[in-house]
Amino acid sequence: MSATRPTGSVERRPAPVPGPSEVPHYSYGWAVYVLAALLALAMAYLIFKLHYTYGQAPHRIIKMLVGFVVLLLVVFRSRLALHVWLLAIPIGEWLPATGIPGVNGPNLLIIVMMLSWIIPRIMQGQRVARRTRLSGPVAAYLALLVFSLAHGWLFPPGPGYDGFQMMKSVWQIALGFVVYFAVANVVVDRKQISSLLVTFAVGCTIGALIAVRQFLGAGFDVRIGGAIGDINDLGAYFAVTASALFGLFLTSRAFTGFRKWIIGAAALLAGFGVMIPKSRGGYVGVAAGIGMITYLIDKRAVVVFAVVLALSPVWAPDFVQDRVAETTVDSLEAGLIGDATDRLDPSAGVRLEIWRIIAKKSLESPIIGHGYAAVPYLTAGEFSRPFSAHSLYFATLGETGLIGLAVLAWLICACIASGRELLRVASTPGSRGLAIAFLGATVALLVANVFGQRFTHISIAGTYFFLAGLVDRSIAIEHESSLSNEVGA
Repeated sequence: MSATRPTGSVERRPAPVPGPSEVPHYSYGWAVYVLAALLALAMAYLIFKLHYTYGQAPHRIIKMLVGFVVLLLVVFRSRLALHVWLLAIPIGEWLPATGIPGVNGPNLLIIVMMLSWIIPRIMQGQRVARRTRLSGPVAAYLALLVFSLAHGWLFPPGPGYDGFQMMKSVWQIALGFVVYFAVANVVVDRKQISSLLVTFAVGCTIGALIAVRQFLGAGFDVRIGGAIGDINDLGAYFAVTASALFGLFLTSRAFTGFRKWIIGAAALLAGFGVMIPKSRGGYVGVAAGIGMITYLIDKRAVVVFAVVLALSPVWAPDFVQDRVAETTVDSLEAGLIGDATDRLDPSAGVRLEIWRIIAKKSLESPIIGHGYAAVPYLTAGEFSRPFSAHSLYFATLGETGLIGLAVLAWLICACIASGRELLRVASTPGSRGLAIAFLGATVALLVANVFGQRFTHISIAGTYFFLAGLVDRSIAIEHESSLSNEVGA
């Protein structure tokens, strides 16, 4: 006998489960319209003030508005921002000034690029940042810089230490490193990585053409700084980029047709570009970088590379050979280093003495060092004038002590580990080529910084950590692809 439902009872059915399209989604897309209205009002007010209050000519106002629209476009098109950065960073010193303290052309580009990554994600209610391999080491290095600045500001290493000026310097350095976070969080797929690498080659070509033109105009006896602005920084920049570009070209199966020729031409121009500043640190750096690339591609080719390098007196330009062979000691350096090191190149002799003094002074504060930019104050008492460290590693020891060396070693080892990991998991010629190019650039950068402090220059750090961001995204893409293949099987 079946049970009967009581008279007047109401049948209760379970509530329907909402489908994916019915699940509440919280978005801040409406804020775009509010922001657009506010920007329109701000632009109208700006035009009014510029013309009627400050008497600006209409053509200047139009140029300002065009630049403003470009910046807005970059903000809301984050992929475009990455390409703009790669084209602008080789000519950073030539970009127009903003008139805002601490914000020049390259800084403004980085700020806009960061906003183009962060603002759209906030408006869409998305997570702002991914967990990436190098985010910890890069953040730790930036924290080290801030700590070193605070240390030097609170406990000045010498008279005349300007903490505010040092803060602006640290700000400039930090922006070159934060490029990594934008790239690691904005790049989506292999196609985008490939197009960014081509833009990277185009940007290097622009920088190299400017340097070559300046070199030919000044004459072979003049050392030039190109659009980077400094002789040795230009040499280190081209050492890093030439190594990366040669790595991409030698593994160029990932690129077809015109793109392959763009990368090849950029590699040749960057290779010549590293010669013209006459920076011996750049020479040694690019030789080490290309040597590493040769080893990674084919260990047997290292012998050929060694023979080519040994024959450099035959094929290298005269101005390069003359720069390498310089041994004259000038009067100032002879007084500083005496006769004991007069067989060395003048810069090498002084650097040995500087490094000895930094090592001795570091014993007074071995753990945390003497603060940001303290080395000139440490050397001023020993020489007739202050000297910089002429080495990233000794500068780190003098400024941040053993803690600083540990953080720097962590960052460097993490970068090398990322390059090796991508080389291990690479399933496409593009991923393998990027891994080899990045490892070659890493070796070039490390060697070049033995003889100078090039690691923190905004153009060099910005370029290197741009590549580091591409490497980390490539690793993630390779793992995602491998996982989807396993699921599909």
